[in-house]
Amino acid sequence: MMYLSAVRAQLRNFAGKFIKNERGVTAIEYAIVAAGLSAVLLIIFGKDNGPVRNMLAFLFIALDDKLMSVIR
Repeated sequence: MMYLSAVRAQLRNFAGKFIKNERGVTAIEYAIVAAGLSAVLLIIFGKDNGPVRNMLAFLFIALDDKLMSVIR
């Protein structure tokens, strides 16, 4: 009988610490911010012929050409 009350006390202690722990809340807040940022980036870069996407495509093509000329 004494064993069960010790287990109950440990379980109650663990549950109390778990409820007071705010690290999970912070992780959820970061996840919400990341989802919002992802949505904004998808809107900016999602267009097929958007100016930012065209600029980045041009830069990567130029970088690829220069790297290929160095390798050859």
